[in-house]
Amino acid sequence: MKHKRLQLISFILLVLSALTELSESQGWVAYENPDFVFGLSLGFILVSLSFNIKVIRAMGIPEKDLKQSRRLAFITAVYAFLVFALELF
Repeated sequence: MKHKRLQLISFILLVLSALTELSESQGWVAYENPDFVFGLSLGFILVSLSFNIKVIRAMGIPEKDLKQSRRLAFITAVYAFLVFALELF
């Protein structure tokens, strides 16, 4: 059951990153330092990915949970590319 908890935490971190980026872009919260928000959101994503990779590399977990972690890792990676890589251009 530990992997279920890691998947839930990973999903929550992904949502927190999305809310952080959305609050900055929509002006819901006025941040003094936008680089701090960028770093915070990126940190959420990196921790989320690391939890998913930990579940994927674990042995003996059900195939359904393995596929769910792979799917969540892929969604997180695509989100990270769209938000962070395209922000640099």
